[in-house]
Amino acid sequence: MFELLAKGEAPEIAPVFSAKSPLFCRYPLVESSLGLTSAQTHQLLDDLVRNSYLKRQFYDKIVLCPACSARELRFLTLCPKCRSRHILKAKVFEHLACGTVATEADFTRNGTYVCPKCRLELQLLESDYRMPDGYSKCHDCGELTDRPVTKWRCEKCQSEMDQSELHELCLYSLRLNEAQSYRLRSLSIPRTQIEAILTREGYEIQREAKVVGRSGAVAEIDLLATRSENSVEHRVVIGFATAEEAVDSEEVIRLYAKAYDVNAQEIILIALPALSEDARQFAQHYHIRVLDDSDLNQLETKLLVS
Repeated sequence: MFELLAKGEAPEIAPVFSAKSPLFCRYPLVESSLGLTSAQTHQLLDDLVRNSYLKRQFYDKIVLCPACSARELRFLTLCPKCRSRHILKAKVFEHLACGTVATEADFTRNGTYVCPKCRLELQLLESDYRMPDGYSKCHDCGELTDRPVTKWRCEKCQSEMDQSELHELCLYSLRLNEAQSYRLRSLSIPRTQIEAILTREGYEIQREAKVVGRSGAVAEIDLLATRSENSVEHRVVIGFATAEEAVDSEEVIRLYAKAYDVNAQEIILIALPALSEDARQFAQHYHIRVLDDSDLNQLETKLLVS
């Protein structure tokens, strides 16, 4: 998941509504890629937002039944007089001279428009009459209204409720916080995959190893891989470095100093997104093998090149 975000292959972590989830929301991308439950996923994402790795963004609003939390809601309009649901939108005229409001059919007399109240003929729209929007007519009691009663009905539990009673749930997607994107890249380094590849090659792996070097100082090494052949020990020191734009030469020099002090025969630097030009020249000088973003899709091939 983090690899996809850091590389821009997944622009966001999108939510999916789930009635079975306590928070009515799941994030399948995270669950499937990390093997987490819905509750664990929410906790992880909350932590990443709190630590500014990710930022929330409004995605959608879901309207739920307040009685059973179902989404199967139906909008109803009712006659304010008799409460019938047989109320439909109507085309109405308003006679500007006397204020009469009625349906077009009520104004129609032998092909002309005549006010049913004062009997004056209507000729010019916006001069004699206007056609206001938003009216409905009840076909049971004949009531004409521009304020029908509105209700919502849950198709699951059959409860009826007002708009104000509905439960509104906002869903939020999560995007990479660009200001902290280089920090998130450290989470995208496939450390477990690297360890598995080297283990298959016969190496013993120490993560975050603390090794006393020839100088007497303790070197803290991200990953130390050791393999013995004919009583000869082969040490590989692997360092991980990330930066907002490019990893600088200080990381290369620091890694070389550690590897030299612990008598490593091979040095590998995983640098995301890449090394700066100066750092790459130092890496070549010190014979440090560098893997960057472009190499992660061919990790095993690139890692085992001698």
